[in-house]
Amino acid sequence: MKLGLITDIHEEVDNLRAALARLKAERVDKIVMIGDVALLGEHLTETCRLLTEAHAVGVWGNHDYGLCVDPSPELQQKHPREVFEYFGKLRPSLDIDGFHFSHVEPWLNPESLFDLWYYDGPPDEHGKLWRIFNAAPHRVMFAGHFHKWLLATPEQIVDWHGERPIQLAPGRFFCVIAAVCDGYFATFDTETSELTPLRV
Repeated sequence: MKLGLITDIHEEVDNLRAALARLKAERVDKIVMIGDVALLGEHLTETCRLLTEAHAVGVWGNHDYGLCVDPSPELQQKHPREVFEYFGKLRPSLDIDGFHFSHVEPWLNPESLFDLWYYDGPPDEHGKLWRIFNAAPHRVMFAGHFHKWLLATPEQIVDWHGERPIQLAPGRFFCVIAAVCDGYFATFDTETSELTPLRV
C-alpha cells in the first residue's frame, strides 16, 4: 500500500490543496493525516472539506482535541456540522499495515490533553529514544507535532533531514513528518518501506 502522509496543516488550505493534488498524482492508496488540522478556526471548514473529499483518515493533534472530544456548545455553534463530522472520525492513534501513527511520541497518551501539549523538544539523546521504542512494539512509528523532519533508530538520530527518499528497513524507526503548513508532506510504501519526502 502506498500512503500519503500529511501533518500539521493548521488550516493552510493552499498548501493542503497542493499536497493533496500531488498525492493524487502519486496515486496513493490512502491519505493519513497525523494531527493538527486546526489553528484559529478561520479556514477550518474549507480544510475539513478538502480532507473529507480526499477520504483522509487520521489522528487528532493537540490543536484538534477540543473539536474531537466533547466539543463545547460554543464550538458547535461556531462551526458547521461538516467540521465535527470530520473531527469525529479522528482517532487518538492508528495502526495501518502494522505501522503506528500518532501526533505525539508513542510514550505519550494521545487521549490526555496534558500529554498532547507536552513539549521537551524533539528527541535528541538516548534516554528520549529509549522511551519511544519501549512504548510500542511497532517496527516503524510516525508522528508530527515538531514541524520538522526527524528520523531515529533505537540507537541514534539518523543524519537525514528530508532531503531525499530513504528506506525504513531493516530495523526499527521513529519518523517525524514535516508540516504541511510549511509546505512539506510525504509518501510511504508499506511494502518496500521507502519514505519519500515531498514539498509543495
